[in-house]
Amino acid sequence: MHITDIILLLIIIAYGGYLLTDGLILPLFWGKTLLAVRMRKRNYVDQLILAGLVVIIYIASKVRGDSGGLTGLLLICLALILLYGVLIYAPKARFKENGFYYGLSYTAYDQIKNIKLSEDGVLVIDNGHRRILLYARKMEDLEKILHVLQEH
Repeated sequence: MHITDIILLLIIIAYGGYLLTDGLILPLFWGKTLLAVRMRKRNYVDQLILAGLVVIIYIASKVRGDSGGLTGLLLICLALILLYGVLIYAPKARFKENGFYYGLSYTAYDQIKNIKLSEDGVLVIDNGHRRILLYARKMEDLEKILHVLQEH
């Protein structure tokens, strides 16, 4: 196993773990989910370009004939995971009883210092340490989020 294979395997495990944790583990654990809102995708074109580059690297290595079987398999797996992340997966904000999760980070409701709503539908939540930007798909989703935040 070459260093390239190890790096590809680590990237696959990390990104696949993120997708599994955000899609399967967070909804089931850490309290009842009061509201789950799909957010707008950001950097869509950049993600497509990255997936395309991985496919191009795979094709180029096959044409040159210098890739091992494991490297080719790992490149295909990485391309499939990236395409899943681009085309199917959508980020979600999950509001639980004591706080909310967005991008695998948890923010308790009592840590929220300031909430602002921009004109283009971005909810900015400041918790003192950092600002969390929630890009809602619809204005109705923003109303639901604000209603949950007002209750807690």
